[in-house]
Amino acid sequence: MNEPLEPTRRVSPRDQVAALLGDLVHSDGTASDPLDRARVSGLRTVLCLLDAEEQPLTSGQRLAHLRKARAHARTTTFLTAYLLNDATLPGSPDP
Repeated sequence: MNEPLEPTRRVSPRDQVAALLGDLVHSDGTASDPLDRARVSGLRTVLCLLDAEEQPLTSGQRLAHLRKARAHARTTTFLTAYLLNDATLPGSPDP
């Protein structure tokens, strides 16, 4: 009775990331504030990278997934820079 519970089914990393993404976005597919938008963009980057590793893909399909990942990563970087600037401005509340 005191044995650790084992999961009855394995969930793929892609499905786990997709579930996290579903928890963050609204019904229209967007997030409300910059922090949530950065999280969503980061998860979309990971999903694109996982999709690029699916088999079998042509080199063109893989390249398309990697380009989408790069675009999402750029968005994540931009939003993170915005959040850092916002947090370090004089008068910003301390976390």
